Formats: sequence, structure tokens, C-alpha cells
Amino acid sequence: MAPLGALSQAWTSVEASLPHGWQVAGLYRFQDVWIALSEGPEFDDYLSGSGHFAEQALRNLGHRLRERRGPVTG
Repeated sequence: MAPLGALSQAWTSVEASLPHGWQVAGLYRFQDVWIALSEGPEFDDYLSGSGHFAEQALRNLGHRLRERRGPVTG
């Protein structure tokens, strides 16, 4: 299991990666696989990330969210 600080940091990174109107829906465990889920403003907008550790699932979700969001310019 990852230290609590690493899990907190991964969750914060996912929140920072969210496209406009998206939210983190949850972090779920199914047997030995963790699933991190995010939902967008439209009914069929959702992304997930998975891994054997909660931190890994969150990091994978963050990567997919950043791809979906695209580049951020100031």
C-alpha cells in the first residue's frame, strides 16, 4: 500500500488535471484492481484509470484527463 501522502498527492494531481466541467467520481476496488473514475458534464463523458494500487489508478486517470483536456495556455 502506498503511503497516505502519495495517495493524497495523486488525488490532488487528478483534480488539477480535470477539464472544465469534469469531476472525480470516485476510487473503487474490485478484488486486486483499483479503478479511478471521472465524469464530465455530458451523460456519456467519463474516463477511468486502473492499477493494482490506488495511487497507480489515480495517476493513470490523471494522464488520460490531461490528454482529454489538451494543452493549457495562460
